[in-house]
Amino acid sequence: MKKLLLLAAIAFTALACTEKKSYTIKGNIELENVNGQTVFLKTLLDGTRTTIDSVIIADGKFTFNGKVEAPEIYYLEVANAVRLEFVLENAKIDVSISKDLYNVSGTELNNTAYEFVKQRAEILKEREIIIERYRNAETDGSLTPELDESLSEEYEKISERVNDLGFEFLKKNINNKAGECFVSRITSQLEVEQTEELLALANEETMNNARFKDIAERVQAEKTVAIGQPFVDIEMPNPQGEIIKLSDYAGKGKYVLIDFWASWCKPCREEMPTLVEVYTKYKNKNFEIVGVSFDENREEWINGIAKLNITWVQMSDIKYWQSEGAKLYNVHGIPHTVLIDPQGIIIEKNLRDKELKNKLAELIK
Repeated sequence: MKKLLLLAAIAFTALACTEKKSYTIKGNIELENVNGQTVFLKTLLDGTRTTIDSVIIADGKFTFNGKVEAPEIYYLEVANAVRLEFVLENAKIDVSISKDLYNVSGTELNNTAYEFVKQRAEILKEREIIIERYRNAETDGSLTPELDESLSEEYEKISERVNDLGFEFLKKNINNKAGECFVSRITSQLEVEQTEELLALANEETMNNARFKDIAERVQAEKTVAIGQPFVDIEMPNPQGEIIKLSDYAGKGKYVLIDFWASWCKPCREEMPTLVEVYTKYKNKNFEIVGVSFDENREEWINGIAKLNITWVQMSDIKYWQSEGAKLYNVHGIPHTVLIDPQGIIIEKNLRDKELKNKLAELIK
């Protein structure tokens, strides 16, 4: 009998251990009109987010159960409107989603990651206040040059704090999944030298990760097209289907502005009147614009050119974010501009609105 009781105890212990090696994700969503919608649990397979499970939201709540072999980054998506990354482990994980903040807790890695998220959100609230003050001053006519400069300085200081927070977070977590969750977003805002410093802290296993390989490639690409470097040529079809090159225009004795844009991009459309203005003013004065579109539909691209009064050179391979232009110039957000001098050297990047107008006024007499 004692032997049977001992075997039963061992079996129960083994069963209990097995049951612990599973995950439960408990979610709470404080958003309007979410009941009845589907939450998707996804993982990355061959570079594509792939659904492995889904549940319907009821009373603002959802639950997932399952097992994973090892901690890995997964995604939760709600009707393609909300997407968050987290570390899925065999443990009880709590997820809360509200209008202003997502939070994932219950494991050390997720607690670490989302403590960073909360700290970052607090700083970003300060930046939103600056943006609101700027917009209000523009609306009521009180935006003086002095106030513009003061608000811009405050904005830059807060942005530096955001970047510093991300840099310090990655220094501590570069070799774990918490760091991996945010490494792409954080490093996209850092200087190349800072990103290189972080990559130097990564171990061999980390550097074999696809995300880190991409970042290392991005750093190299950024150095290739850094200010002071010769332009890198781009070859794509124009709207008529003819193959043209950036080198047909750049390095030929004119200032050339490369404008990376897309017809689906609202900020690009909002910036376009500025480009129309400067092109009209300087097109006969040693200046050219070459537009590189990240559209994925040729007809929409051509319609966008007409609607936005674009009369300068255009090219596109209709490959969306897989565009060769994005790869060659390390473009991760649009609109994005690159200014090339008459000798073909990159002299400025990301000039927009007043900055672009002031720079061209300085260069082209």
